[in-house]
Amino acid sequence: MAAATQERAERARRGLARWCGQVETAHELLEGVARRLRPLLDYDSAAWLATDPATVLFTDGFVEGFPPEFCAPWYYHELRVPDVTPFTELARARRPVTILSEAVAGELANSRRWRELLAPASLGHELRAAFRSGGACWGVATIHRRSTDGDFSRAEADLLASLAGVIGDGLRRTALRQQALADEPEGPGLLLVGPDRAVRPVTQAGARWLDVLGVPMNGARHTVLLTLGELVAGGAGRARRVRLRTRDGRWATLHAEAMSDERDTYAVIVEPSRPADIAAVAALAYGLSARESELVLALARGDSTVQLAERLYISPHTVRDHLKSIFDKTGVSSRNELVARLFHDHYTDRFFSQAVVS
Repeated sequence: MAAATQERAERARRGLARWCGQVETAHELLEGVARRLRPLLDYDSAAWLATDPATVLFTDGFVEGFPPEFCAPWYYHELRVPDVTPFTELARARRPVTILSEAVAGELANSRRWRELLAPASLGHELRAAFRSGGACWGVATIHRRSTDGDFSRAEADLLASLAGVIGDGLRRTALRQQALADEPEGPGLLLVGPDRAVRPVTQAGARWLDVLGVPMNGARHTVLLTLGELVAGGAGRARRVRLRTRDGRWATLHAEAMSDERDTYAVIVEPSRPADIAAVAALAYGLSARESELVLALARGDSTVQLAERLYISPHTVRDHLKSIFDKTGVSSRNELVARLFHDHYTDRFFSQAVVS
């Protein structure tokens, strides 16, 4: 990059790092990212989305500039229509940013979302990004300009790529920062989502969960519900379960199933996430390996070093090496502190007792 562009990128990076280090929720973080980057990238519309790091499914987001009727078709294309540069691919790519016109070598008509969705909406130019940290993808963005404007430049893509890690680090920290609240809804809640994608609670617990999720009653365009709806409608092949951090800091797991007797209607069960669900996301946030995550779950059951070695078919010396690595990554110095950090800090006095029993 030219010196002036490098200086601009460094100023943006410092500003984003400060912002991402002080906010509490993914939604707040992404809204601030959009506010800071829109002048630099000069775009007309965008969706900045938080993702479940285990599945790259959308769980929350900040959307700007899109007409309301654009959202549901966009989710349909993203989750059910094969196309170039899907977010699942971008999440693993060496370079986390791509310009649509470059991905299709200038032949935009080779992209189904361009033909069927973007071009009819006069959004002819697209820039995509994945926000990674610790080996996992914590968020993504799709950014657009009108067809009558110029395409995104390589310099703009480079600028976003230079900032993607900062945004990923921020999203990863929001998954660790907030403590859970004691007044969570009692038990699972049941929701129904109709053909118009409007949501209504079936149970009182479902109504309380809607409030915790930040979904207005009969609201039709909520990120995670649209995600689940397209997964259900698309049939088998992808998980129909999403974990997310609610607006007030607790972890919830949503499961969706199609209603057999009602066309285009699906049921969503919302419940507090199980200890294994929370530990899986926390482990990704701390950068733990698969074996280290397995060891942590065994620790939560109270296994000794010898029991850990026998359970995992490794030597006690290897167990101690794994523990040292885990302590370094999570910033703790004892087993009890580790369990508190990964479980109690993610609101599981209740969950942890269940995990030990099980």
